[in-house]
Parts: sequence; C-alpha cells; structure tokens
Amino acid sequence: MRNKPNSNKVRRLTTEYMDKQAYLHEQRQRRRKGLIRRLLVFSCVIIIFAVFIVTTLVNQQATIQEQKQVSEELENDLLSLQKKEEMLKEEIELLQDMEYIAEIARRDFFLTFPGETLFQIPRSSTYSD
Repeated sequence: MRNKPNSNKVRRLTTEYMDKQAYLHEQRQRRRKGLIRRLLVFSCVIIIFAVFIVTTLVNQQATIQEQKQVSEELENDLLSLQKKEEMLKEEIELLQDMEYIAEIARRDFFLTFPGETLFQIPRSSTYSD
C-alpha cells in the first residue's frame, strides 16, 4: 500500500493573500458580467430605437411619395380644366356673334333663310374606279 500515491492528503494553502486574490477575481468576474448585461440592454434599446426611427422614416417617405403623385395628378387635372375653361370662354364669345349662331344653325340644324336652297356636298368624295 505504500506504492499508492495519496492525493487526498495534500493540503491546500490558504493564506490571506490567496483569499484576497480569489475575492478580487470573483469581483472582477461579477463586474464583467454586469458590464456585459448593461451593454446588451443598452444595445437592445438602441436597436429598438433605431428600428422605430427607420420605420417612421420609411413610412414618411412613402407618404411623401403618395402626396407628390396626388399633387402631380391634381396639377394635370388643373391644367386640363384651365384649357377647357379657355375653350368655353372662347365659345361664349363666339356665341355672342349672330353670324356664328347662324352658321351653327345652318351646319347642325340645316336651317335656311326664306327663299334659300340648301345643297349638301359630301365631305370626302374620293372614289377610284
């Protein structure tokens, strides 16, 4: 039995210095874990805030694009309505003239003056035989 090494009988040194170093090491580990946790929480908050900001900006950009498109459509409508208004004003001015009214009556309603004969000529008479 003497040949067996007896490892259970080795006594560990416990000095004040060793205990203090172990305590300091444990404190450093706790601080490091706390720092890592704080950084993770802070990072998560920053990421959530950044996602919120990006989402808001994307939504605002989409809204701006829609508003621009609507604005362009309304401007086009305004231009067409202004052109139509000009044409109608010109038509009103022309309708104030009695000769123009007579021309429209002859053309559209086939009216004639007393003793006048109406001859209608075809507008496009291009026949090839």
